[in-house]
Amino acid sequence: MSASTWGGPNSSAEEHYPLSLLRLLLKETMGQFGAQGACMALHDETIGQMRVQLHVRATNAQPSSELPLVGLNHSSPQQDTPGRRKTVQLDTGEEETQHVASVNASLRSRSQALPVDGVIDITPEQCDLFAVGSTYSPGQDLIGYTWHKNEAYTMRHEDYLALVRTNQTTALHTDVTPSYYLTIPIREATLVDESLGHPHPTTVLGVIVLYYLGNPTLNLQKVRVEAPKYVERIALYLQNEALRAQNENLCLKQQRTSDYLQLLQSISSVFPTSVKLSDLVEHIYQFVARVVDVSGMLLTIYDRDLDRLYDVFAMHNGVRVNGLAEKPAVQLKSERPVWWRETQHEKRSLLFSPARDYEKTQAYQELLTGVWGDQRYTATFLLLPMKMFNRVVGTICLTSMQPDAYPPEEIQVLEAMAQIVTVSIENTKLYERDRAILNDARQREAQLAAINSALQSISSVLNVTELLNSLVESVALIANVDMCVFFEPSPSSEELIAHALYAPSSVKMVDDGSGMPVITPPNKGEPDKFINMIQLPFKGTFLEHMADEGFFYLDPPKLDELARGSNEGGVIFLREIGVEHMLMVPVSYQAVFIGFLAVPTPNGNRFFRPKDVGTVLAICAQAASAIRNAHLFEQREEAYARLERMDKLKDEFLVTASHELRTPLTAISGYSSQLKRQSARATPQTVLRFATKISVAAQQLSDLVANITEAAQIGPGDRKMDIQTENVQMLAATEMALNMITHHSEHMITLDIDRDIWINGDAPRVRQVLTNLIENATKYSPPGTQIQVTATPMLLSDTEPLLTEDQLDPTLLIDHDDIPVVVVRVKDQGEGILPQDQQKIFEKFVRAPRSLTTPVRGSGLGLYICRRFVEAMGGKLWLEQSIANEGSIFSFYLPQVASPVDTGE
Repeated sequence: MSASTWGGPNSSAEEHYPLSLLRLLLKETMGQFGAQGACMALHDETIGQMRVQLHVRATNAQPSSELPLVGLNHSSPQQDTPGRRKTVQLDTGEEETQHVASVNASLRSRSQALPVDGVIDITPEQCDLFAVGSTYSPGQDLIGYTWHKNEAYTMRHEDYLALVRTNQTTALHTDVTPSYYLTIPIREATLVDESLGHPHPTTVLGVIVLYYLGNPTLNLQKVRVEAPKYVERIALYLQNEALRAQNENLCLKQQRTSDYLQLLQSISSVFPTSVKLSDLVEHIYQFVARVVDVSGMLLTIYDRDLDRLYDVFAMHNGVRVNGLAEKPAVQLKSERPVWWRETQHEKRSLLFSPARDYEKTQAYQELLTGVWGDQRYTATFLLLPMKMFNRVVGTICLTSMQPDAYPPEEIQVLEAMAQIVTVSIENTKLYERDRAILNDARQREAQLAAINSALQSISSVLNVTELLNSLVESVALIANVDMCVFFEPSPSSEELIAHALYAPSSVKMVDDGSGMPVITPPNKGEPDKFINMIQLPFKGTFLEHMADEGFFYLDPPKLDELARGSNEGGVIFLREIGVEHMLMVPVSYQAVFIGFLAVPTPNGNRFFRPKDVGTVLAICAQAASAIRNAHLFEQREEAYARLERMDKLKDEFLVTASHELRTPLTAISGYSSQLKRQSARATPQTVLRFATKISVAAQQLSDLVANITEAAQIGPGDRKMDIQTENVQMLAATEMALNMITHHSEHMITLDIDRDIWINGDAPRVRQVLTNLIENATKYSPPGTQIQVTATPMLLSDTEPLLTEDQLDPTLLIDHDDIPVVVVRVKDQGEGILPQDQQKIFEKFVRAPRSLTTPVRGSGLGLYICRRFVEAMGGKLWLEQSIANEGSIFSFYLPQVASPVDTGE
């Protein structure tokens, strides 16, 4: 796999339709409608214009002499002399040939096309008319006009010159003179979206221009009507081709990710099988060279026992420096102060361009020079620290002559490789020491193989519980102990909670005849609630201060101190199972504390052997990354679920906005255009009528924007609103609200409200709530039906049977007295609301799905705003009743106050 595969440009940046397919579609269209020439312009999203992709003409069409005409203002280059015509031979691969053949058969089977013997490509040198590569904005020339109007048109050549090219001054050179033009928009197929209930405006994918060199053999007016239906098939072919290209790009990305994982798995499986330094260096170089472009490379290892730096591999300008694996370049850390600062203090990756960033090049000159030559002229430099817990055991430095050679995705792969290699280096050191001191090489190899197997099993799991169960089991088996526990901090970090425990039971579960159910362990990957009962104190204890240590032991006094602050499960764990000494290994990922691995020492020993501790540390180092990934995976799944919900709300809002905002905008634009065109001959009555229509539409638009703005200002449901309340007469507020709506003239609205009923609330917002509820009732009720508005005094306790489940509050009467309230009901005779939508309608930008198929306008914010206002004034608003085709009752209550003595107007 070459470096360009990983670090090169994205192969799917811009996809084009095969010219062979476009040529076939144009040929069949010409045959269908008896045209001698045709061109196809497709929408170019990068410039927002139509660009001519192909211009063809029938082989038997005879060109006329060059005829200079008034020119066409587009972006294609102009030539003074026409070029020679060239017959195009389709040069396609076997797969594309089969694809084109299938399209050809489909077109011929679906249409009664007139055969066209062959077509030739027309170059811009031959004909400037609709030249290949020329672009058109909406409304410009025939193509732009057809795009803008989204309709098929026929036009004589003389009309084309008179209407379209009158104001053009550039000369037009063409080898033929068409007699008629037929332009057809290629409309996006929306049948699937409409069947799913998600209609949206039709998008024009492109425009086809057919032209005739003599008198057409077909009725062009009839053809103009039939042509869009025929071109719908072409739109489907184009959309299918685009989907096919997208699918290929997705497959390439998936294959790329799979290759990354295979590379990481391959290098993970190599170590610690091989412990030779030369093998280690070679595998690192081969891995890096397969992932990114490398012109220079330097591998430095720090030996903390000898306090020395070893350059064990170097490459300059693609050429290796020989002999370093057998005899590394050795330096003291004092001789490499910049390296020491970056690796032991900063402990992070470093990426910059030495050739472009002069200041950094000067600051990091030490890193760019040395045994691997002078790298200050390279285009890209990357330093990767090799970390074990919080210790850096070495670095991998890379350079490339290509700018921006190391994208973030490839850097993540290299960092993962560096983490695996770091663990391998530590395992290699442990292995070498054991082999030199002890004569148990075979046993050690078997143990390291078990570690490698455990690391692979841990790294391949994304379920946190399953991963931790595998971790504690692997550590217990490798360390040869009877128990191993993993503790993680609680959400509040007050205590440590056991998440996974390995302890083989010596009790066999048998039927004792009691009839009690057998206790079965949880399924793999599911947390055990009994294990979670083991909790140890954490915040404010010595464990919190020891979380940054490499490892430590708990002796009996420390265990007893923890037991005094533990819950019952923790006390049983610490005191009843006979633990005397316990190894505690803090597990962290990039300075983020994850938890403790607790391993009781075997057979009453106070400590583990150093090699056993090193083994546990190596496993924990690898497990930290896996645990972090598993946590991130779970968080991603949760976030994905939330994003799906937000995406659904976004789609619903966009549907609402596209329905609601388009109507007033269309009216404003249409009547404004009419007023502008008729300004010279319009009567005052006409001007007044158009101005009235524009004013009404502008008010609708203003109301929609006001609702959206007000909903944004209200904010989330947990934000408290600042409302000043006063005494409000219910009847007066309702009458004022009734005068503010615009649909009540077609309905019979009756008020059953006593004049002496007063409430405590904010008068403008009370009127707004009533206006929204009454206007909703008029919108969704047939003309001539009755709408009733009633106000009933009752006690707060009496409203509980009326409330919906989501509005019930059991603590309401505990926190408040049983005060008198006024329940206001707005009853209509509309179509009703489906049960599954009765709670959703109170959310932002949500309307009942059936309402989007009616001409009723609305933003989906009215009920949300009303509920927030009512709740801010100390009340509740809910849908009390809704029956299909019979109507709905929306109700709310607010605190009642005594009627003032003076109730005059």
